[in-house]
Amino acid sequence: MAARASRAQRVISTAAAFVAVLALMVVAVLTTESRAQTPETLHLLASPVDDVMPVLYAQRAGLFARAGLNVVLDRANNGGAVAAAIAGSAADIGKGDIGMIIGAHAHDVPLVIVAPAAVYDPRTPDCVLMVPASSPIRSPRDLVGKTIGVASINSVMTVAIQAWLDASGVSSASTQFVEIPYSQMAQALARGRVDATTPVKPFIADAVASGDARVAYPIYSAISSRFLESVWFANRDFVAKHQGAIAAFARTVAQASTYTNAHQAETVDLLSTWANIDRDRASRMQRIVTGSTVDARDIQPVIDAYATYKLIAKPFAAREIMLDR
Repeated sequence: MAARASRAQRVISTAAAFVAVLALMVVAVLTTESRAQTPETLHLLASPVDDVMPVLYAQRAGLFARAGLNVVLDRANNGGAVAAAIAGSAADIGKGDIGMIIGAHAHDVPLVIVAPAAVYDPRTPDCVLMVPASSPIRSPRDLVGKTIGVASINSVMTVAIQAWLDASGVSSASTQFVEIPYSQMAQALARGRVDATTPVKPFIADAVASGDARVAYPIYSAISSRFLESVWFANRDFVAKHQGAIAAFARTVAQASTYTNAHQAETVDLLSTWANIDRDRASRMQRIVTGSTVDARDIQPVIDAYATYKLIAKPFAAREIMLDR
């Protein structure tokens, strides 16, 4: 009788243990599923320019959510503020001028490109050399001794102008540059503070439409017929710790970029809100072409130009600032 009771007790104990193990397994599965369903948040920072469009569209269309991401995008006044925030871990991913990433790498700041933004297309140039409509400036030689307004002295646009002048047989040292915000370039040109400026979209179309200015040359062509103008970038340490999220972000941006390039009319409202410009103005402006891949061939020409004009000490391989894929 006692033996029978002992066996029964062992069966009950075994059953209880099995139930306990099963319960733990269920909890583990539910916990794993819960984690898998919780999107990873990425904090983005960018200036209010059209090259952000794939990210804005991906947010609205739910592409990031489907990729398991919660993307939060905030505005910054300029690229310098974005770079400082990324370097100081105040944001996860930033958007900035390709030259900024090149300069940072040359000074051992560990920034790495995670996705493309604007791509230079000479058919719809994003930055031009602009002069007053009545200006006698018609050729590179006419710029000797002249003052050119640029958004930043150490930038792709100044390197492009220098390359254009040198390629035309005019010393790049024969002109001088002064920094002027894009929003004030038209006024500076009209008042004669500068002889030429280097506006970007939508200011190019605005100036031409006013009849007060004309395009002298699409200066970026002096660097290459195609290159990455701006990129999404992050701190290399952050990328190493969040490889899955970074890969998902890059894939989603590529998908969204392909769509927005082909359906620009569908994103006029997004541009109007993001850039804080009138919707009618946004609908009439030429749009920025964005990339879907990060290719070393679209970066190397800018690195080489930066080295030629001493913005960095020496050139380096473009892959040094690209993700290892």
